[in-house]
Amino acid sequence: MNRGLLAVACYAALSGCAALDRLPVPPVPAVPLPRAGDADPAATAAAADAEPSDSAFVAERARQAYDTGRWDVAEGYYLQWLRLKPGDAAPWFQLGNLYAEQGRLDSAERAYREALRRRDDARTLHNLGLVQVRLGVGALREAQKRLPPDDPARRETREFLRALLGSAAR
Repeated sequence: MNRGLLAVACYAALSGCAALDRLPVPPVPAVPLPRAGDADPAATAAAADAEPSDSAFVAERARQAYDTGRWDVAEGYYLQWLRLKPGDAAPWFQLGNLYAEQGRLDSAERAYREALRRRDDARTLHNLGLVQVRLGVGALREAQKRLPPDDPARRETREFLRALLGSAAR
């Protein structure tokens, strides 16, 4: 493939991804799903009074832990939510957001894929795409470090990264 065409394709693919201008380690902008209870205080109160085995209660506790940066607690609640609602995409999506926020990109990618298996959703695809771009940039940077200086692949990798990262900054 022509390098110029490849750079244009990368630019077109990334031109709308504002989060990529903070590479190498930007947080994935998690696009949260609407939360049950956000618009209904009665639903929030009901979730607080629910039994711990109730998925709404567990989901709310997970959200609270996530929002306060208690990642390990949030992860435990998300995993519990998954056991309570194995066919639901929402806990997988939120777990993907948690992993992406922590930089656990392989785990985030797997969680987003599980969410997509349960529900075809554009927000999940968006977050999956951002995680995959971050993984790809990381792999290209590592390849550039490892390739010998006189290897043509190293020059191509450097040019590709320059085009890719330059297009994200525009």
